[in-house]
Amino acid sequence: MSNPDKSEDHHGDVATPPSWLDTQLIRQALRNGGEQNPVVASISVRHAVAPGENYISTVYRVMATLSDGRQRHFIIKGPAMGGLSEMAKGTCVFQREIDMFTDYIPKMEALLEAAAPGRFPPLAPRCYHHGTSPVEFLVMEDLAPSGFKLADRKRGLGLRHSLLALRTLARFHAASHALLQRQPELTEQLDNTLKSDNQAMVDYVNGELQATAIACRSWPGFEEIADRLEKFKSVSGIVFDEVNKPTPGAFNVITHGDFWVNNMMYRYEDGHPMELKLVDLQLSHVSSPAIDVLHVFSNSLSDDVDEHHQPFLLREYHFELKTTLELLGHEAPSPAWLERSLDAHGAYAVFTALETPLVKAERGVDVAALSGGDCAPLLRLLRAQPLRRRMQRKLKDYARRGWLPA
Repeated sequence: MSNPDKSEDHHGDVATPPSWLDTQLIRQALRNGGEQNPVVASISVRHAVAPGENYISTVYRVMATLSDGRQRHFIIKGPAMGGLSEMAKGTCVFQREIDMFTDYIPKMEALLEAAAPGRFPPLAPRCYHHGTSPVEFLVMEDLAPSGFKLADRKRGLGLRHSLLALRTLARFHAASHALLQRQPELTEQLDNTLKSDNQAMVDYVNGELQATAIACRSWPGFEEIADRLEKFKSVSGIVFDEVNKPTPGAFNVITHGDFWVNNMMYRYEDGHPMELKLVDLQLSHVSSPAIDVLHVFSNSLSDDVDEHHQPFLLREYHFELKTTLELLGHEAPSPAWLERSLDAHGAYAVFTALETPLVKAERGVDVAALSGGDCAPLLRLLRAQPLRRRMQRKLKDYARRGWLPA
């Protein structure tokens, strides 16, 4: 789900942190991180993202000052408030992220390390502490002090950023496929955390479809696409479920599940992106690798990369996937299979392309209003150039491919 500006640290101190976010919590995280008998003198709590800015969790940035003057930095996730919080109710999104950070990703990283010692950097930040009482919480490594930051989501990923993203994704997919071969029961256990029985999710998607259809009716030559978008509303939930399911007997992976520009943290050297770590794994589930590729292609590339370099990026993704799988002792699917899987899951790109206005927005958009049928915030974004041109090009392409059904 699109959530602008998560890396910004200008959202101000939290005047009254939640009672569960205290020195005892930080002390345990420090112990889990290897500190011996840490004494926490004080903690400073800031919003890592602006409150209500469309997150499934509330995210805090915490600086802990120890009694000896040293400082330690953490990202802490807690219960959602506003925005997409209604969508998270009754789901396992929080537990899924805990499982990913504490169980599956460490196993995936261990497989990579055993196959090629020292070759691959960590896939994600480290988790120091988690729990469900008195609330669900997750204490993570804060990547910012190590020089990681987000790319410019409004501009989109340039070619170097995109290459690093697709190569990292390929390693993530390869390692997860190897894990699934060792633990085949995960294919059933890691189903999609958001399904069509989640009415808040369906309302959110249909709100995007409706707003985009209204915008299309104001664009000459897009009346048929507007009709398609409105018809799609009646089956959107069913289609969403289908494209997120694993295909029995096919090449499946643990997907990121929300692979867009703001869920990638980059480390730079001399202004160039050199390393990437993945964040926000609440929507990870077993499916085709195509859905993650389609997601980043649909809404997170720069205009130049989107128009001219997708075939190159797909070749690089497949090469890295094949190379890594071979290191892990597994066979990769063919490039032709990957192309067919992208086509079979093309409707997923429609869902994620509809979020492009939110990805490119200058500031957070009230998605609760969108779920409630208020299309005005999204329509204002769709009127702007060059976003309108980009959406027109995408919608025409997806209609031509049959991803947006007639």
